[in-house]
Amino acid sequence: MWKSRSECDNQAVSNFTEETISRPWRPQKGSTSPKTQNDTSLLTDKQTKSMGKYDASKNRIIGDQERQQPIQNKSHNVMPPVGTWKNGPWMPNPANRSHLRCQKFASYCRLFFSESQSCGFKMCRFLHVPLEGDEKFCVDTVTRFTSNPMCLHKAGAVFTAYYQNNPPGMFFSMPVFLSLLWGLLKSGMVSDALSVLSVSLAHKIVPTYEFLLALFNLVRESGLTSFVPQLVQLSYKMASANSMLSLDCFECVKNTPEFQQMTNPSTPANQWSCAVSSNVPISEYLNLAHVIEMELCAKQEDWHQMAEVFRSFCTPCRHPNQLERISGHIAVALLSEGKDKMSLPFATFSETICQKEEPGSLVMSFFGRIGVSLMLRYYKTHQWAKGQRVVEVLSLSKVNYSMLKGLFGNEDGGSRCSVITMAAELFLLSGSLEGALNTLRENKWFVSSSVWPCQPADLENRSRVLIHLSKSTSHRDTLEVLCNLPGIQEPIDQVDVLRYLPLFNSHLQVCVDRQVLPVASDTVDFMLSKKILVDHVVLQKLLHKLGKQNHWLRAREIFRNSLTAGYYPAVSAPPGFMSLIVPSRLVEVELALAFEMLITVNASAIHRLSVTAPSTLSITLKRTQESESDYLLAGSRLFSAACIPQPKLIIHYVAVNSSQEQLFTLSIASAQRWLHRNHLWANEVWMH
Repeated sequence: MWKSRSECDNQAVSNFTEETISRPWRPQKGSTSPKTQNDTSLLTDKQTKSMGKYDASKNRIIGDQERQQPIQNKSHNVMPPVGTWKNGPWMPNPANRSHLRCQKFASYCRLFFSESQSCGFKMCRFLHVPLEGDEKFCVDTVTRFTSNPMCLHKAGAVFTAYYQNNPPGMFFSMPVFLSLLWGLLKSGMVSDALSVLSVSLAHKIVPTYEFLLALFNLVRESGLTSFVPQLVQLSYKMASANSMLSLDCFECVKNTPEFQQMTNPSTPANQWSCAVSSNVPISEYLNLAHVIEMELCAKQEDWHQMAEVFRSFCTPCRHPNQLERISGHIAVALLSEGKDKMSLPFATFSETICQKEEPGSLVMSFFGRIGVSLMLRYYKTHQWAKGQRVVEVLSLSKVNYSMLKGLFGNEDGGSRCSVITMAAELFLLSGSLEGALNTLRENKWFVSSSVWPCQPADLENRSRVLIHLSKSTSHRDTLEVLCNLPGIQEPIDQVDVLRYLPLFNSHLQVCVDRQVLPVASDTVDFMLSKKILVDHVVLQKLLHKLGKQNHWLRAREIFRNSLTAGYYPAVSAPPGFMSLIVPSRLVEVELALAFEMLITVNASAIHRLSVTAPSTLSITLKRTQESESDYLLAGSRLFSAACIPQPKLIIHYVAVNSSQEQLFTLSIASAQRWLHRNHLWANEVWMH
């Protein structure tokens, strides 16, 4: 009867485990195959002794020395070839086929394929490589060996030797292939992993991005520079086959000046790997390895590892062109949309950079330039939220990004003013008013300087953003924004500050109407200091409300500064003349302040006068263009104003002069009483 395949397998396993019975002449220590197929004679004791000097570690030492080379099938002992008839192949019957399969298993070296033993003979007459077509046995063996860390080297050897000469068939397993690669990698057996990769690429079988990235990472972190050329060459094969990588990453280093000195720049892409293999030093291979690893990081969205690769690449010895190209490559990768469209790769990237780098380092400088490029790109594509987060990351990283240039196209031509404006606008358009204000404050509201000049368009954009911001912030913040409009703090030839006049007066009006008197007072002070014309009606309202709410200190300061700035040309109280001229349009608070000024500037003369002295303090109520009734009301306001100071002042109506203007006198006694109580602070306010 014919033996079934399972029966044959069982018999083979039995033969495998009971080799001493089925092959009593088999040496027990191990063996290697003879040189020729026909040498099937038994080994003599002398031959066994000469071939069987076995060192338990010798097999692995030899393997380690030869790992760099593709593992060859060192066993030349194969099954007898299938016989052929003259007119065609000989097809064995089922019994013969079963017999041949059993014979195959009997031909394999039991020690080599054992998980607990190894064959130490230099020449073994049994097979160490699965026969052609016996892919299932190969895959099963690799699976067994991969699960045992002590057999990983043999697993790689079996896989490499079989698939060097045989294409993958129906039993090839991608999970087994990946398990083998990961096992070799985790054990640090880089040369074995590269050998397996080299064989698999010949059949266009490629690993995952994750594995290749881990392999690059291990080589870089362990300093295994001797493996870099082979690793780059294998990566280029993947790129050339359009399997995994883009050829652009090779162009990134290929176009640098140093690299062009090593190779002919006109070398076609499909011949490039051959051209560089003999001409380029290890340093250029390292550059390529960095770039390839970065692309793998991008495909895996592993931004932490990309930051590590960037840190290891970004050193002072690099050519500036290389650093800019690598930084640009990273910026493009960080702009790509990942699985989570709401995430910001730059934020994850920055975590690693900022934890391990000091401010001011070369890495932080190019990190900042990457951030500027991302910010500008998000601004152009109206991705306000992402742009805002980029600015936040740069600010937290203590990077002075406003003084850095971008990496793409004409980005390096942008002024510092435009970068700050754009950063603030990103917050503004994202709805973060506080963020916009903080951005401007952090950069000290910078506009222009001799070192960092700006264009008229930059000034227009800054004014537009600030005006928009001023309409949405608090009263105090609005004043701060208005005070930092272009041309206000420092004159700029291209800016006419008169255009801002309505903005300031409008803000002043709002503050007065809403009783925000401290901000209104500061607004008037700033306008007066910058010679911005204040609306006199609003100014009067402010002084009136300050007096009514007993904010006399601020009222006196504003009235005095306004008087100095020429806002009360009709008010005159020259020292020593004992007279005061006031226009009839003044309100009570303004009149009371004018009385204080009259008394204080004439204080020395008033102190010398007696109560019965004929000399008096005269007050002239000067007419303006109002009606007669309004003028008469002004006289009434003058008497009301005399009651405001403490102690009260006494005023008497005297007569009308030739210009039909009312004349009044201020009681010397009341003036002396007022001076006696208020002379200390009055001198500070009205005499300086």
